[in-house]
Amino acid sequence: MQKKKAEMTMNKPIYHITPEKGWMNDPNGLVEYNGVYHVFYQADPEHLINENIGWGHKISSDLLHWEECQPALLPDQSYDRDGCFTGSAVIKDDKMYLLYTGHVNQESGYIETQNLAVSKDGIHFEKYDGNPVIKNPPADTTMRFRDPKIWEKNGNYYAVIGGETEDKCGKVVYYRSRDLQEYTYCGVFADSDGSIGNMWECPNFVQIGNTDVLIISPKGLEKENGFSASFESGYMTGKMNYEEGMFSHASYKKLDHGFDFYAPQVMECGDRKILFAWFAIPDSPGIEMEDGWRHLLTLPRELKISSDGSLLMTPIEELKKLRTKVLEKTVPGASWNCNIENQPLELLLTGRYEELCFEIADKNEPLLELTLKKDNIVLKQKREDGWQIRTCSYYDDIMRKMQIYMDYSTVEVFINDGRYVFSSRIYPVGSLDFRINAAADNEDGSLEIYSLSL
Repeated sequence: MQKKKAEMTMNKPIYHITPEKGWMNDPNGLVEYNGVYHVFYQADPEHLINENIGWGHKISSDLLHWEECQPALLPDQSYDRDGCFTGSAVIKDDKMYLLYTGHVNQESGYIETQNLAVSKDGIHFEKYDGNPVIKNPPADTTMRFRDPKIWEKNGNYYAVIGGETEDKCGKVVYYRSRDLQEYTYCGVFADSDGSIGNMWECPNFVQIGNTDVLIISPKGLEKENGFSASFESGYMTGKMNYEEGMFSHASYKKLDHGFDFYAPQVMECGDRKILFAWFAIPDSPGIEMEDGWRHLLTLPRELKISSDGSLLMTPIEELKKLRTKVLEKTVPGASWNCNIENQPLELLLTGRYEELCFEIADKNEPLLELTLKKDNIVLKQKREDGWQIRTCSYYDDIMRKMQIYMDYSTVEVFINDGRYVFSSRIYPVGSLDFRINAAADNEDGSLEIYSLSL
């Protein structure tokens, strides 16, 4: 049963990007420009649903403190009158270019086109007179054709765009441009037989070391194909051959195993690749809307490739600067519990654990339970209609590290340096009860709990 507002602790998260008011969803246009980090995002400040979507905009010099800017894009042209949907940014000739999807509703459905805007200062944007720069989807692609991610390689600009085949199978197509205004269709970048959803949204392509990574957010996932929810985000590692125009890749893997993670986008910061995601899925409750805002972005995560080719997500090092006080420092043993006021927190558990159960409760009921066993990790969370479960396979013999960030209504769990990640929203009443139960005593184990503050 949903808790009444009067009973709930509804403090706004402090170290996550949130809207000043209204609706927020996908991160857009993540880019570093003249020493400043820019995060754009889908925003409707006047509504708590995505009714009149444009691009909100925040900037930072340290990835921790964010300043609100004026909206970057508003749905005010014939080709984007019903929404400036997700897109990306690229720097060319010291100007910032945004490539985004314009959405127009019609009686027979909708039209989605790709459009360009440019800025000389990263704050004020003008839409290109020649929009749309990509007017029609390619053959065997429906009008579900959106979310371009653009990058530069060897003097060319490439854009991957999410799509759907006429047979309702998810795919990503791609284009090439020399000047960001004229685009040549290059073909299918990656696709599926329909077993990985009917539409692939928000594709991202990034090179990490010598590995190329395609990140997608499939929708329309089905339980008979092994998926626990209709929406999730995942990735494929591989190698792009630009001369032959082919991306050879491994099989699809899930990126985050929690309940509230979708539409991630990657920011290129030199050798660092930093990811933000929408801290929700399209049917997440967003109970904070009672306070006039809805949804937020995840904390920034640095991407790395493990020795076995897996994509790792770890909290950025800058987050350590938020530590203000040590609330607990102990050897937790086989059993440990404590009660702490609900506040921004970091929990760091290290040691050698074969099995472990971590629980969070408030004054009324259990809220979340994460159980690590030999073959899998199970996340259970209390929702309005009872307990829900997410499971992922677990391939490590020992859990060496579990790092948990909490920000009033958020929980982000990173196990073994980001090999297994879980992102979920919770809405506690009163203080928090934490409990750890391990299979055996671990004399080398260590638990540290920090309060965090900006």
